[in-house]
Amino acid sequence: MGASSVEWSDVIGNIYEHIVNGTPLSSDGVIVYEIRLPRIILAIIVGGVLAGSGAVMQGIFKNPLVDPYLLGISSGAAFGSALSIGFLESFPVGILAFGGAIGASFLVIVIGRFAGGSSVSLVLSGVVLSAFLNALSGSIKFFVDPQKAQAIVIWLLGSLSLASWENVRIALLGFVVGFIPLFLLRWKINVLGLSDSECMSLGISPTKMRFICIACISFACALAVSVSGTIGWVGLVVPHLARVIFGSDMRGLIGGSVALGALILLGADTIARTLTSYDLPVGIITALLGAPFFIFLLNQFANKWNNR
Repeated sequence: MGASSVEWSDVIGNIYEHIVNGTPLSSDGVIVYEIRLPRIILAIIVGGVLAGSGAVMQGIFKNPLVDPYLLGISSGAAFGSALSIGFLESFPVGILAFGGAIGASFLVIVIGRFAGGSSVSLVLSGVVLSAFLNALSGSIKFFVDPQKAQAIVIWLLGSLSLASWENVRIALLGFVVGFIPLFLLRWKINVLGLSDSECMSLGISPTKMRFICIACISFACALAVSVSGTIGWVGLVVPHLARVIFGSDMRGLIGGSVALGALILLGADTIARTLTSYDLPVGIITALLGAPFFIFLLNQFANKWNNR
């Protein structure tokens, strides 16, 4: 949907009457309440989930290049969506995308646990499984007709154009269930920045804490990705920017990353909506903005990261 000029006082009054008394929405009220407002709220939630998850991931793995998608969430969701669009049209894309994301994360945890449960084994498990699932998704695109292949590609680019109140509730559920434990455990997440032996000397099991964090992140991100597609760079770049503003202490960094990610994805989606007459996938905008900004951060903080 393109630009539309509205009389805000009338629209706000109409929406209030609709919520309180069930009055039918006007055409402008439908645009604002049923289309624009869910998209704004969904951008805020998804951006917060991805950025907050990225901050936690980089903390528990002590690696500045880690993001939530390392757990196989994006590749699992991509495989689920490709299956739905290509062969299982009777199944909603969001359900199979969520199932694929959760399934991939579970496999990463299982493989990593059998490989010793260290941060390195988890990272390598995520990389290998992501490569395998991406190959399967690519195979599906190759064998389906061009229209379905195009639909798969568009979903993979990430978009909030199909936002609805149902999608908002789904993403909000992921945020609440996933991030309440992370906020409560944020001081223990700080300790994971130490070596495993130092963590154990403080009475904290690093392996157990990593798996708790990964489970929370997987659930939150899987639900977010199921309603938005795979929006890249937010979980990788925003935590670094938040670290500059809020510091490296997880007690402030998680909340700061969530807030900053929400604002940045909302801004990126606004650009995607208004830059051209077409509704661009927001993943294109985040990639165009995120890649050069990450190069700038790499140039500014390379010495600090190298000395970690």
